[in-house]
Amino acid sequence: MKRLLVIVISLGLLFLLAGGTAADWTYTVQRGDTLQGIAQRFGVSLGSLRQRNGLWTDSLRVGQRITIPTGATAASTGGWTYTVRRGDTLYTISQRVGVPVNTLRSVNGLASNTLRIGQRLTIPTGGAATATTAGGGSRAGVDTYMLARLIHAEAEAEPYIGKVAVGAVVLNRIESPLFPNSLAGVLYQPHAFETVTNGRIYNNPSNEAIRAARDAVNGWDPSGGALYFFNPAKVVSSWVWTRTIVNRIGKHVFAI
Repeated sequence: MKRLLVIVISLGLLFLLAGGTAADWTYTVQRGDTLQGIAQRFGVSLGSLRQRNGLWTDSLRVGQRITIPTGATAASTGGWTYTVRRGDTLYTISQRVGVPVNTLRSVNGLASNTLRIGQRLTIPTGGAATATTAGGGSRAGVDTYMLARLIHAEAEAEPYIGKVAVGAVVLNRIESPLFPNSLAGVLYQPHAFETVTNGRIYNNPSNEAIRAARDAVNGWDPSGGALYFFNPAKVVSSWVWTRTIVNRIGKHVFAI
């Protein structure tokens, strides 16, 4: 019995010395990343990153997957802290760290998907990382195909990111107290979308529009949290120019 206990303890020590822990998670190297920068961002030592990943040098390649060692700190805080960088969105961070967008929003108390450079986000580990908010938020149950119809009608000639941004605006309206709280309510609000009024929304959406709708529902918001979008070359309402512009993608301007 004592011999068995010694073996079990020894195996456990070997597992810990190897850096193994159920809370460890993987980070995907992005353009411009350095091993030192990743270590600072996640509050771990450069040596522990090298040891955990078997790295003999600090050279990295884009797309390389790095295991971030966790342990007592992650267990006590519920996760690691990530510092938002230029170009980050909640969706891309979610994809990179393998945590659902709704979970990231819930853990960090975010009312929207808007982020600012330098903002610090808690990345939950362990069981919390796979949890989702009750009911999945107001985006749960959104008719992706209907959203794709609107995206196709309003942004058919726009770049892909512009299509996703249009979808995000619709979803931002659903979540805003200023608009109806359902997809149908937002789409069919009187005079909200010209393509609903003229019937173009009933055209079959392209595959790209369908993918854009799915990305928007999953949390990607290239619009920057916008509630409005318009083409400055076609806009006829002077009121829309009173809104604060937050982004420009393709021919569309996005505003709050």
